[in-house]
Amino acid sequence: MSVEATYAEALYEAALDSSAVTPVAEDIASFAAALEGSAELRAALTDPEVNAAHRKAVVEGVAEGAHPLVLNFLRVLADRGRLHDLPAIAGAFSDRVSRAENRIDVEAVTAVPLPADLRERIVEQIRAKTGAEVRMTETVDPDIVGGLVLRVGDSVVDGSVRHRLDELRHSMRRAHVDAVDSSAATA
Repeated sequence: MSVEATYAEALYEAALDSSAVTPVAEDIASFAAALEGSAELRAALTDPEVNAAHRKAVVEGVAEGAHPLVLNFLRVLADRGRLHDLPAIAGAFSDRVSRAENRIDVEAVTAVPLPADLRERIVEQIRAKTGAEVRMTETVDPDIVGGLVLRVGDSVVDGSVRHRLDELRHSMRRAHVDAVDSSAATA
């Protein structure tokens, strides 16, 4: 188990014991997003030259109003110099909550928005195969040209036209072509 997963599991168990999984999940995700979105905050919280007392003061200011478990958790991360791991810990925590709730988060990337009927068929197929509730988000990315890319946790199923074109281009570059003598070819 990774360091991030270990911290996420400890936070999950504490939140479960306190019947506070939902507010803890919301607060930890918000704080991680703030950390990722602000270079100043990241510098104040992850610079090794900033002392732990200052980092904890910044955490307490930014996390004011957060669930007490989250505030205490962030203090522990500050003490241990692990605030730089918070985005990964927040992701692992979200994954842990999803597993506990028998839910799968799926991202569908398409060149154009999915029609409602196709979206429902995809969700239903994933639900049938996994037995889990499927929460699907969609992203439109014209660069994939066509087709579909599905991200389910760490797994990626790339059925995009762009991916197929890249594979074909790669195959063509690797292919060995024998030079044919043009006079022999016409004889």
